[in-house]
Amino acid sequence: MQTPFQEEEVPFDGLGELMGLGRRSAGGAICDSQLIPPEAMPAESEEVFRTYWLKVRREHVGGPYLVCGTRTPRNRSEKHLISRNLWYMTLAMACVHAIQRGERFLLCHCGLLETSRGGILLFGESGVGKSTACARWRAQGGQCISDDMALMDFSDPEGHVYLRRMPTWSAVREGKNEWNYPCGEELPLAGVLALGRSESGHDEIMELSPVQYFAQCYRSMFYWTLLFAERLSPEEQTPIIERIRDFTERITKQYPPCALLTVLEGNDLPGVVETYLNTLNSKGQ
Repeated sequence: MQTPFQEEEVPFDGLGELMGLGRRSAGGAICDSQLIPPEAMPAESEEVFRTYWLKVRREHVGGPYLVCGTRTPRNRSEKHLISRNLWYMTLAMACVHAIQRGERFLLCHCGLLETSRGGILLFGESGVGKSTACARWRAQGGQCISDDMALMDFSDPEGHVYLRRMPTWSAVREGKNEWNYPCGEELPLAGVLALGRSESGHDEIMELSPVQYFAQCYRSMFYWTLLFAERLSPEEQTPIIERIRDFTERITKQYPPCALLTVLEGNDLPGVVETYLNTLNSKGQ
């Protein structure tokens, strides 16, 4: 799959075109005339999701989604923000619908460090340093093209969990338009770490309580789905909550409750990650 951030005009007439628009979202992918105006929204429709730039409503539970702009973009920079939100909304809606259909996939808020043994997920709050840790990993010879989200696949009948790399907005911010995202390739899950900031001046692995570990994993695994799930009806929310809790319990039982505490600069990240992997290997995980 090529990077979705290609600059081209894409027709947009509601959610029917949202998937295609999301796959090709870029600064030039949308103009204000391609959004449904707010006054065209049915008065009785229910608000499902809203950002500073976009609003999603549906006429009734189970009905189609409608998307409109909440304000007219004034310049190219604002169109970039609209495109970013469309991309995130597209993926979030796809994730919610997949879970509602019974699919065992989940879009997670994380960094994905690629190693010879598989992928290590870094779960952390926004601003905690996922992108910085991933950039350091690349600078020190590692591979990481997904620093904001990854797709977790729990469908393997033998219980293995696989990861798929997902395009992230930072690729646009950093001018990485030439990056490819091989979403069809499966990467085995090799480890899961909560992410925090180190106060010791160096990278380190810290043991967490099971409760702390579960809470961090659960927040990160619910992050993208929450964009829509929190505004769905209770009947629609219940299966989503149960499925994500099931996924979280599975992951937190499989890996020891640990956090990776990182600094902004330094060269010891690969060594710390290798020590973590060796510890897992010694425990047969």
